[in-house]
Amino acid sequence: MYVSQFNSLLAANDVAGAARLAAESPRGILRTPQTIARFQQIPGQPGQPQPVFQYFSILLEKGKLTSLESLELARPVVQQGRPQLLEKWFSEDKLEASEELGDLLMPVDVNLALNCYLKSNAPEKTINCLMQRGEFDKIVAYATRVNYRVDYSYMLQQLVRSNPQGALEFAKKLSSVEPGQQQLIDANTVLEIFLSVNLIREATAYLLEALKGNRKEEGFLQTKLLEINLLGGTPQVADAIMGNEMFTHYDRAHIARLCEQAGLLQRALEHYSDAADVKRILLSAPAMNPEFIVNYFGSMSREGSLEVLKDMLARNMRQNLNLVVQVATKYSDPLGPESLIKLFEDFKSYEGLFYYLGAIVNFSQLPVVHRKYIEAAAKMQQFKEVERVCRDSTVYDPIEVKTYLMEAKLPDPRPLIHVCDRYDFIEEMTAYLYSNNLLKYIEVYVQKVSPQKTPMVAGKLLDLDCNEDFVRNLLNSVGQMCPVDELVEQVRF
Repeated sequence: MYVSQFNSLLAANDVAGAARLAAESPRGILRTPQTIARFQQIPGQPGQPQPVFQYFSILLEKGKLTSLESLELARPVVQQGRPQLLEKWFSEDKLEASEELGDLLMPVDVNLALNCYLKSNAPEKTINCLMQRGEFDKIVAYATRVNYRVDYSYMLQQLVRSNPQGALEFAKKLSSVEPGQQQLIDANTVLEIFLSVNLIREATAYLLEALKGNRKEEGFLQTKLLEINLLGGTPQVADAIMGNEMFTHYDRAHIARLCEQAGLLQRALEHYSDAADVKRILLSAPAMNPEFIVNYFGSMSREGSLEVLKDMLARNMRQNLNLVVQVATKYSDPLGPESLIKLFEDFKSYEGLFYYLGAIVNFSQLPVVHRKYIEAAAKMQQFKEVERVCRDSTVYDPIEVKTYLMEAKLPDPRPLIHVCDRYDFIEEMTAYLYSNNLLKYIEVYVQKVSPQKTPMVAGKLLDLDCNEDFVRNLLNSVGQMCPVDELVEQVRF
């Protein structure tokens, strides 16, 4: 009876009546695909809604549409570009979600499509929507909840080409598992995927996150992280990673070689342990930070340090001398002043010896340091320094210093005069000054430095057959400051 009446209404072109009859038919006997097809086939009238829309409007008034009705209603709505209507009906619980409806909505509204996939239990398409929305943190949780096995490697391969940043965030999420849980994807696999499309920046960011535990078993990946940046044109990134001391299990020898190739000489030096490698790098020491180089020697053995310093002087003394002096000064005690003095003397570097000893002489209690500084200062014609140390130092061996000064025949004898006066080498001093025709210094000595030692000077001059007029004038210039008894004792014979 309902079918017959439905057909009669349609034959009479009573679309509204037929639609209402079908909508109200008992047990939905007329709510069939055939009914929908018949309304879809009826031509529309000007100024009137499409017959199929009239039918669906009545159905919406009565309640919720079936999955088929929802799909067929959505088709023309999507074609007309009015997905907001579908969103409204979904919010009113008027439409039945299905995977097919999600497929229809996917090109125009990812959010509505996701809603359909979730409700229709279509996990693969649900995950695809979450990827498109960039909600990578939800994918793992969803897959775990519905017990769906995901090929994360394949998903990442697809995503990395269209959305590198999204692929990075997804990979990070896959790596951030709770302690005791199994990794959802192997870190080496992720690295290969990023490198397959030359995404070094993303690969670096991923590994920094995945390897932050600094685990020994990940030493290979730590090495790979540094390697891809050192070889990939971003050595400054590798330099920063090493500077932060984030990792300790990578292949230090391999990374040292790559650092050297990339021009990161300081990092290479930090990683090399073989003396030959260290010597090679230090050939470029002037191009590096001097403070770093000096501090680096603090990590070397005494023998190794001396060997490298010797090599630096041998290869380019002019270029490396200042740096060698800084190292010698800072590590004077552990390296030993005697060894360092010999180092400079072997290369006849009196300049290096002068600056090195000049930095420690005021604090050293070693006689050799003071004597060698006097000698180096004399070689450098720093005569005021020679005089200062001869006058003020209480550490040097006076006999050694006196002998050296007499042999050196400095143009200014005042250093020798100070030594001889302090340690009572008066007769030797007088003989030296007289034989070198430095009579004016004899006069200055007895008149201004030590008048009380005039008798010893006069006695020695007479022994040397000095002109008596000179001696007489010398005594007259000193006058009463000269001790008479000692003078008589000196000249009585």
